[in-house]
Amino acid sequence: MVSNTSADPAVAREVARRSGAAGRPAFWRTYDILVDFKNLPRTYTCDQLWYEFRGILLRLGAPSASINVLPYDCSPTGRGYLRSPRVEARFQFPSFVLPGVKGAPITAVERTIRLLPGKPKTLGVADCQLLHQIEEKLLSTLGVKVDASRLDCSAHEKGAGNFALSVSLPVVKPTSFAAAAPPGARAPPE
Repeated sequence: MVSNTSADPAVAREVARRSGAAGRPAFWRTYDILVDFKNLPRTYTCDQLWYEFRGILLRLGAPSASINVLPYDCSPTGRGYLRSPRVEARFQFPSFVLPGVKGAPITAVERTIRLLPGKPKTLGVADCQLLHQIEEKLLSTLGVKVDASRLDCSAHEKGAGNFALSVSLPVVKPTSFAAAAPPGARAPPE
């Protein structure tokens, strides 16, 4: 008697889990994106925007060496009225190859990553609207799967800081990162 394991949903889920844990072939995909912010509730300096973007991209798994952030139309001080800055960001993320494609340079796994005040360290309690616009204008462009979003920023204008965003995307499998990452890159956070 031959057993058909694909007919058993529990077995099929376990096989999928194991193959996902082992990772899938992937390559580095380069992005060059311009994000136009509109009417942020607070003023950001160019340095603040640089650190915010860099922190978020690192948290999402972009190698440090691949990140180039250029903010402009931002305030030279935190007290200005420039509340619609722009950020040009160039970076790399892993992208799964199509089934059957050979010679992928890295192995990646799909992982859920949360963005909330303190994660990354640069994201503060007053950054809800910034993260909301990053979700709309950057993450949607990347095709990142949003698992959960709690970004009702109207309640957070008083600095409550109770917002969060969970996304799923490919990240380099830590065991293959050292051999496959661009020079100077760090492994993504777990």
